[in-house]
Amino acid sequence: MKPAVKKIFDFLYGPFFAVLDFFMRHYKSNRTRLDNFIGKEKVATFFQGLAVFILVTWIVVFTLAPEEKRKQLMQEMSQNFEQLKAGVSK
Repeated sequence: MKPAVKKIFDFLYGPFFAVLDFFMRHYKSNRTRLDNFIGKEKVATFFQGLAVFILVTWIVVFTLAPEEKRKQLMQEMSQNFEQLKAGVSK
């Protein structure tokens, strides 16, 4: 009787657990690869430099923009920040 129950269980729930296993294995291996990639000194330095470059670029854009565009940019950034806070708190 148990083999029949096992066959029914495998038929009903087997695909779900197979897909779950597939995604968990790939998530774990990709996470390990990403940690190794980010952990390299040159890569980490590159991303830090890129972040600083983007920040400086946005500061220059903001300072050179006309006043009405600055207000519009500040409103949009404020709305995006509020949406981000609302999404994080859920």
